[in-house]
Amino acid sequence: MEQRAAHRAPGHPVARRAKRLGSAAVAAALLGLPWAAAAPAHASVSSQWPLQYLKATQVWNVGKGAGATIAVLDTGVTSIPDTQSSLEPGADFTSGSGTSTGDGHEDLAGHGTGMAVMIAGAGSTFEGLAPSAKILPVRVITGSGLGQADNVAAGIEYAISQHVQAISMSLYVSPTDAKLAKAVQDAESAGIIVVAASGNQSGTSVNYPAAYPGVVAVSAVDQSGKIASFSNSGSQVAIAAPGVDVPTENETGATGTADGTSASTAYVSAAVALVRAAHPSWTAGQVIRDLIATADPASAETAGQHSDQYGYGIVDPLKALQASAPTQTSNPLLGSTTGASASASAAPSTGATGGTTPAASSKSSAGLIIGIVVAVIVIILIIVLIVSLSRRNRNRPGGPGGPGGPGAGGAAGGPQQQPYGQFPQQSPYPPQQNPYPQQNPYQQPPPPQQQYPYPPQNPQQPPQR
Repeated sequence: MEQRAAHRAPGHPVARRAKRLGSAAVAAALLGLPWAAAAPAHASVSSQWPLQYLKATQVWNVGKGAGATIAVLDTGVTSIPDTQSSLEPGADFTSGSGTSTGDGHEDLAGHGTGMAVMIAGAGSTFEGLAPSAKILPVRVITGSGLGQADNVAAGIEYAISQHVQAISMSLYVSPTDAKLAKAVQDAESAGIIVVAASGNQSGTSVNYPAAYPGVVAVSAVDQSGKIASFSNSGSQVAIAAPGVDVPTENETGATGTADGTSASTAYVSAAVALVRAAHPSWTAGQVIRDLIATADPASAETAGQHSDQYGYGIVDPLKALQASAPTQTSNPLLGSTTGASASASAAPSTGATGGTTPAASSKSSAGLIIGIVVAVIVIILIIVLIVSLSRRNRNRPGGPGGPGGPGAGGAAGGPQQQPYGQFPQQSPYPPQQNPYPQQNPYQQPPPPQQQYPYPPQNPQQPPQR
């Protein structure tokens, strides 16, 4: 996360902006914590604006994330009062050997501990958005904030083996590392939701691993819902969350505030934990579609439309929990790195509970098929009618076999025989009259207009925050 300059503890090993080291380097934007003089006796939602903004007290009436485990790939997570009840034994891959050398409970920088508190803080000092979720600490970067992409890849594979519901990564890596790209794909194939920070460089491109297809890339907003000046933008941004002046604490329990897409990533990861706990049968794709479809549009943004800054909007965990199950189960962010293509897979439709869910494209196909069948039936009926009329006209008086024509039993001009009985002199369908004067039985009717479910439209106006 971006560091706030004021009140920084002397000697605290953080940098305002982390830098990359070579093609295999990975860096974390570490929490810059201006430490407060004293911690509150107990957490209060009123002291944490992100919880107020995300309507945490209403969210907790629905669920608190019990049953979901989030792997936090970071600097480790120290056991402090706010993390000890949620902390699972994890792993430490910072040795570079590809083998774990610890349980992930050592955090010398405070960054990973801060992320864990935002996700599942117990409320001793601060409470997390999903306080009943579990945290799997996976240490992949050191106290200095520098590490290797191979370590991150090993951490992802370890998280897969532990069957977590989501992986939270507030870090960035080289996009050219094939092993890391494969690890992300392996996680997605295992049904794990990968959430990552878009970056804090004020840039117009999203950092990796957030930019990998299928990853939920997160940008940061302030208390007014405005995009943070440091937040990277790009077509891969999927969603936004609070990331400015966020209350947090470090590995010693000291408190402060911090800026960065690291915090917004933690809050989106917590939202994932809430939805996965409430709907354990949903696929990862359904959870992502739900979060996208229920996201609140920022000021001057259109609901359901993608923005390079906000993605599909600001995460709204309460609406996500209240929405019905998305009909499509695939990950809408897979298959392309562009936000535009992601929106085509995440078109919302109104659910039974008043929330929104992605609409199935099969509806438009069914409408087209029905239209074609109706058109074919109409054409057949018209042809049958014309054939019937033609036969009647052919057999009326004056036609073949009728008066004046070559009879069946005599020469021309002799006695006339009507082979099919007597018809009235006046035909009910005189030749001059055509009951269908404008109808061409061979002209194809225009095909029914196909309705496409894209781009996504969110019919529900989000509540005022």
